[in-house]
Amino acid sequence: MKPIWRDSAVFIDASPEGEILAGHAVRLAAQHQAHLVAVYGLSRHDEGVRMLGYIRGRAAISSLIEREKAEETRKVVRAGQRFAELTAGSGITSEFRIVWRDDMGDEKVLRALHCDLAIAAHPRLAGLPTSWSAERILIDSGLPVLMIPQGWQGDTIGQKIVIAWNRSRDARRVVSDAMPFIEAAQSTTILTVDAGRDPDYYGDDPGSHLRQHLARHDVSAEVTNVSSAGLSVAETILQQTSQAGADLLVVGAYSRPRASEILFGGTTRSLIGEARIPMLMSR
Repeated sequence: MKPIWRDSAVFIDASPEGEILAGHAVRLAAQHQAHLVAVYGLSRHDEGVRMLGYIRGRAAISSLIEREKAEETRKVVRAGQRFAELTAGSGITSEFRIVWRDDMGDEKVLRALHCDLAIAAHPRLAGLPTSWSAERILIDSGLPVLMIPQGWQGDTIGQKIVIAWNRSRDARRVVSDAMPFIEAAQSTTILTVDAGRDPDYYGDDPGSHLRQHLARHDVSAEVTNVSSAGLSVAETILQQTSQAGADLLVVGAYSRPRASEILFGGTTRSLIGEARIPMLMSR
């Protein structure tokens, strides 16, 4: 049986950028015939919080709080209506899930989210809670996360794929998670960087075993082995994806032990910060 996604989730707000992200998610869900959950989060307006420090009197404070609630309600209605318009005629099933600010604990939200793929903007959409970044969703959910750069103007995601391959556990995991994309792609490139420096690890023909594995899934992939030639690994990967005209980078992610902050390794962090095309990551 071919690997498929049965359902996906997209984290949106009421901004134009959130609408663009929702549009990408709807098109992907339609392509893969997956159920789509739009997760809409509301957090207290910073301006309202600042104003509370200057307002005196119970009546004035109550009035400000009511105005804030009314604005939040208007945003919810607008976002819900627009999401319904985007999904209308798409042939998919969908739901619009509102998460109020009192229910935004990461564990509570993610425990209630059962899906095969999470879709999030990078950087985080301004209207979402600060803890709802794509990196945080990746770490806390255990789901593969499709990170779509804000401002991404491409019409397709996953037609031309580059797999950043280093034979690691994380790379193997993300290839498995990406198989619905890979099997539907027009072209797939397996990219290794500086594999010749460690032939004992990569083998005599770097990328060949993955190519054979994909061939068993009826995927014809090509292998590109390059030297970083003085660039960082991340810079080399991004350069190669640009030259290939790729619209999806498949790459494993890893983190150091977390204390209060999420810390990715240097290459992963650079890719997240600098990528200008969608990236599928898992760990």
